[in-house]
Amino acid sequence: MLIHRSQSEVRTIFQRLSSYGLKLNISKCVFGVTELIFLGHLITPDGIKPLPDKVQAVLDYKQPETVGSLRKFLGLLNFYRRFLPKAAEQQYLLSEFLKGSKGKKDSKPLNWSSEAITAFQRCKQALADAALLAHPSPSAPLALHVDASDYAIGGALHQVVDSELQPLAFFSRKLTSSEKSYSAYDRELLAIYSAIRHFRYMLEARDFTVFTDHKPLTYAFRQKSDKCSPRQIRQLDFISQFTTNIVHIPGSDNIAADVLSRVSAITFPSQIDYDCIAETQQTDEELHTLIASGTSLELKKGNFSQFVY
Repeated sequence: MLIHRSQSEVRTIFQRLSSYGLKLNISKCVFGVTELIFLGHLITPDGIKPLPDKVQAVLDYKQPETVGSLRKFLGLLNFYRRFLPKAAEQQYLLSEFLKGSKGKKDSKPLNWSSEAITAFQRCKQALADAALLAHPSPSAPLALHVDASDYAIGGALHQVVDSELQPLAFFSRKLTSSEKSYSAYDRELLAIYSAIRHFRYMLEARDFTVFTDHKPLTYAFRQKSDKCSPRQIRQLDFISQFTTNIVHIPGSDNIAADVLSRVSAITFPSQIDYDCIAETQQTDEELHTLIASGTSLELKKGNFSQFVY
């Protein structure tokens, strides 16, 4: 059954490629396998993960002696950044070495502290423990976990399948010098704003819940705008284009899977029935009154049949 389904899907792909005049290099194609290497990642039926040999290369990486060598290490590590929760926070001490760096050829020696050595080892272990990223399911509820510290922000995007959280990707970055002076509220708000911007391509047209351990943010959309700074208004306005569902989750708990498992399904708008809209307009007394009132609002007839939804 599975083989027949696979053959049918491959045939459909070939037909679509043929209809657009596209050709494949058969020597670069792989068929009938359960896992394969693609763009530096191992693709399996369960999800995506870093290549084992790349992980081993990071684990075997010797403690860098120069700024240039450290930059190469971080470059290798950050190729798989989407697999690493709180990467910016873990790499903070190491990235501090790069301030004023001249690039990969910078031979400036490093003065390792015990804290920096510990951070280096933790960064290597983080990749070894990297999460398996699930294949996205269009119908699965989404959960966006965000957090902020004194020097970094981060987010984790999950989907809920069979009441289990499945990671889709991780995001993190260092705070700038000015952002470090933000209040806890503003840093946590920045985390939501930045995470949604980062995952925008996965969140557009989807219902999702934001989870934060900063409870005041759950009231963000209920407060009066005159209580907000221009920056807060701008960030909240952007967030509201995607969701207004912000839920508090204690930092020591993980109840997101339980909360989202109660969501029976994500509902999508049904196809627009333009014939029904046109018929309703003909009998809409309020619309006819508006048209006859001579308002400055100009109404024009339009043909929407050319659009496909």
